[in-house]
Amino acid sequence: MRYILLILLTVLSVQARAHYPLLSCEFTESEQSSAEQVFCDAGFSDGTKAPNVVMEVFSEDDETLVSGHTDDLAKFQFERPEGIFFIIMDAGPGHVIEISDEEVN
Repeated sequence: MRYILLILLTVLSVQARAHYPLLSCEFTESEQSSAEQVFCDAGFSDGTKAPNVVMEVFSEDDETLVSGHTDDLAKFQFERPEGIFFIIMDAGPGHVIEISDEEVN
């Protein structure tokens, strides 16, 4: 009985290994306009991409500035807002990450 319990715990612990969201954003120049763009790449710590996840950009006053989804390649791009802003990637429960404009390269 003890061996069965040990095997079950081992199997369940392998399945319980979590991955966490990763969001990398950088400033880029737009080819279409003179406005600076923010280009984000969304994924998970296990190396998988995060396509079609909710992305939102908020001002420091919690005003929604931009909302949308990552594309099929897990990319999200928007025009750089004025002032301080925060980017939130929401890939579901336990998979939410927030970065500030100071964390954008």
